Amino acid sequence: MTVFSFPGLIKDFQDWSAKRPGYSACPLDHRNPDLASSLYKIEPGQANYPHYHHEGGDIFLIVAGEGELLTCDMVPPADTIAMDALTRRPVQTGAYFHVDAQCLHWIRNLSGDQPLYYLNIAPLSHEGDRVDVTIVI
Repeated sequence: MTVFSFPGLIKDFQDWSAKRPGYSACPLDHRNPDLASSLYKIEPGQANYPHYHHEGGDIFLIVAGEGELLTCDMVPPADTIAMDALTRRPVQTGAYFHVDAQCLHWIRNLSGDQPLYYLNIAPLSHEGDRVDVTIVI
């Protein structure tokens, strides 16, 4: 059994792995390839990156902070989308959402001074199944 305290992780964890500028990860439990979990941190004013997966959904829980979730259904092999095609939803501490396969998703931290932390639960295969998407303005 693995037990975590999110406030404790946020306060004490120092070994964040940078994914992109302003965006980092802390793997929590990767023993089960069908259901791995990681804690992510998005710095103020930053975002993760727009992407979707061919197979398998993502489960997200906002652990601390506020921002917005941007989504759009994709038709593979699409790798670009217009900004005005995105649906925007505000997210804050306690928000839970499930994103289906082939749905672009992107989380932005709207705070000017506080990080946004979220838990992601997804198959380990998601890293190799990710399609990064360019947003066209």
